[in-house]
This record gives sequence, structure tokens and C-alpha cells, in this order.
Amino acid sequence: MAKSQDTYVCQSCGAVYAKWAGRCDACGQWNTIELEVNDAPPGGLSAKTAKKGNSLTLDALEGNMAEVARYPSGNQEFDRAVGGGLVPGGALLVGGDPGVGKSTLLL
Repeated sequence: MAKSQDTYVCQSCGAVYAKWAGRCDACGQWNTIELEVNDAPPGGLSAKTAKKGNSLTLDALEGNMAEVARYPSGNQEFDRAVGGGLVPGGALLVGGDPGVGKSTLLL
């Protein structure tokens, strides 16, 4: 179950506070700050982050996938390391500690 996040909101101007106060600093009104309980969105996202973006529909990874044609780079060891060659339209991230030969490999 998601944790609820308590916020205190001024009923006059809408200013948000982490704890209750007798007077709103934004508009100066007294006793207008009231508790509002908000359910936290799933996944540990903040409420502001969860409202942004577009929803995605994910496909199930079931069934047979068609084999993707790979283009050989001309270097047998490199092709073996990346699964048989480069995939058209794909990206390849080459990472490692400093000095292991990333630039030499890509040259």
C-alpha cells in the first residue's frame, strides 16, 4: 500500500505547507490552513513527477520473435561480443573503466 503524504493547504490562497501553522505566510489569513491527505503515487515518484508525461502501453514478451538481421563490422571478436553484428537502428553503449581500450576498440 502506498504511503499517504500529509500536506497543509491554505483554503484562501492555496499555499502548501509541510506542517500546520496558524497564519498563512502567503496571504496573511488566520486559521485557513487545513490538512489534506494525498496518497503517494506508485513507484516512489513524487506527485509532481507522476502527473507529467504520457502513458505507455507495453507489449508482452511472449511468443516467438523474428530474428533481426545484423550487419557484421568486419572484426570477428567485436561481432561475437555484440551478438553477431550491429543491429540497424539500434544503439550500442560501450562502457568500462578508464584505460581499458574503449576508444581503441571503436577506432
